[in-house]
Amino acid sequence: MNRRHQKRLVKAGALLAAIALSVTACGGKNQENSPSSNDSGTNQGAFQLTMMLPTYNPEQMPADSSVLKTLEEKTNSKLTVSWVPSSTYTDKLSATVASGELPKTFVALEAKASFIVNAARTGMFWEVGPYLKNYPNLSKMSDLVLNNISIDGKIYGVYRERDLARFGMMIRQDWLTNLGMQAPKSIDELYTALKAFTTGDPDKNGKQDTIGLAVGMQGNNIAGFKDILVYMGGPNEWELKDGKLIPAHMTEAYLDTMKFYKKLYDEKMINQDFAIVQDGRSVMNKGQAGLWIDNMLDGKNIEENIKKVDPEAKINLINRVSGPMGERTRAGAGYLGMYMIPKTSVKTEAELEQILAYFDKVSEKDIQNLMKYGIEGKQYKIENGNYTPNPDPKTRAEITDGNQFMILQDQVVNYGTELDQLSTKLFKDNATFALANPAAPFISNTEIEKGKELSKVIADATVKFIMGSVNEAEWNQAVDQWLQSGGSKVIEEMNAEYAKQAGQ
Repeated sequence: MNRRHQKRLVKAGALLAAIALSVTACGGKNQENSPSSNDSGTNQGAFQLTMMLPTYNPEQMPADSSVLKTLEEKTNSKLTVSWVPSSTYTDKLSATVASGELPKTFVALEAKASFIVNAARTGMFWEVGPYLKNYPNLSKMSDLVLNNISIDGKIYGVYRERDLARFGMMIRQDWLTNLGMQAPKSIDELYTALKAFTTGDPDKNGKQDTIGLAVGMQGNNIAGFKDILVYMGGPNEWELKDGKLIPAHMTEAYLDTMKFYKKLYDEKMINQDFAIVQDGRSVMNKGQAGLWIDNMLDGKNIEENIKKVDPEAKINLINRVSGPMGERTRAGAGYLGMYMIPKTSVKTEAELEQILAYFDKVSEKDIQNLMKYGIEGKQYKIENGNYTPNPDPKTRAEITDGNQFMILQDQVVNYGTELDQLSTKLFKDNATFALANPAAPFISNTEIEKGKELSKVIADATVKFIMGSVNEAEWNQAVDQWLQSGGSKVIEEMNAEYAKQAGQ
């Protein structure tokens, strides 16, 4: 603790010395016109930091936000934020990177997007990896997550932390209670519960109008499929076997998972229109299904929506399901985008270190909670241990997208509901047995170039297999098509990267 304090004092002293030299050099004969030490002007001597961030709200955080001003005061900075709607953010960032007219820092939502990888390889961004150890908070960053964001083994960004393993099952506890059943703990028990939800009149309305599992499409992915694949002993995206990386869809477990989904489809335990449903949560929200598998943070909103249809509805969360390989869950990336620092805007190592010092400060407990909830007494109040947000829209707007500024979130206080508290507990439990994607750190140029069209080949064939319009032989033909269209090259490149890192 003392050593960290000493490091901070040294850095603070160096920064003050730099400022003093700057004032002396620039003041000269006009020194009398500079602000006095007693001047209470806003952010005098503050570090000027421009940034580009995504917004997920129709109206962005106002420039005079009390939360933003407090953040600036605590970090001795003056922030100039360019907000871009999340729906167009990556396209806008791609064009901005191409122009070379970048702010001092920006969030890359897709850390392995082709334009990010290519720009990093040309030396456009600062490699921050070697510096992180010098900062008390940034030095605590997860090696696994840093590995996940790496490009050619180098760290070009400061990731925005998210729980490593958020996935699990959100189940209608009231339906289980009505049917006299316990929460499923294995694949076999899961099937039994889904069957009962479909045929056993769990809502007790005398009609057979419910299904077991809500399913929709999330891009090219079938909701819940990757999770059940892992439950059934399959890999998380890629399997490392005998020193070689194999894509998940070329494993036996993937075929078994397709057959499981096909059985659910044939027995009408999942919504028959899943292939054209963009958000399977809508099926849950209508009170028509008993289970949703995805990020367990969904549980709270799902329960609130179902209660509009059935006031007695209750959601429970399940994170441990046993399969052929025991209890397993799927690890995510552990981050949502990363802050990058372009050399075109940040010319010196000294300025780079100032930005990293800002990120380190943002990761302190008080600022983590400031950007999560706002200012106590303004955006919210705590009475008898209970958190109550301020209902005034203008006051609430001052914390809009506050989490976009956050780096680490390990010290955020959870003021949430019972389900919020439970999800936080299960996220931590998940991290103890989550299955990582062994290929996450590696980059295939072919996948960057052709990844979307290649994944569509597999996604289309998977959906068709589940719906019964292609058989196993035709599925194998689709895999061959994937291989011939560039998949073989992807496997070759990924394994070359793995071999390089393994020192083979």
